[in-house]
Amino acid sequence: MRSEIGKLILDDVFKERDTLNKKIVDSIRSAVRKWGIECMRYEIKNVQPPTRVLEAMQMQVEAERKKRAAILESEGLREAAINKATGEAQALKINAESRSMAIKTIADAMSQHVYF
Repeated sequence: MRSEIGKLILDDVFKERDTLNKKIVDSIRSAVRKWGIECMRYEIKNVQPPTRVLEAMQMQVEAERKKRAAILESEGLREAAINKATGEAQALKINAESRSMAIKTIADAMSQHVYF
């Protein structure tokens, strides 16, 4: 059991308990077969890491949560900046188009009048 658990990180021990159980059964079977014993099942029921390890795991979870929150906040700020810039660009375009139309209207009006 120690050799199989030693190959994994603690998160994987919790997540892959069934796979770990099967590997341990296979190891036990090969070790006890020569004595005429057959191991049918092995089950890890509870994994209780030391308090310091649990605290470290909790700190890691909190750090991940803060990281995700920071990413979401920065993505929101980015989207807001893009939306603002897009709106400002559209306003400038509309303003330029209206000035262009005004200049064209004045030019058309001036070209229709004959000056002596």
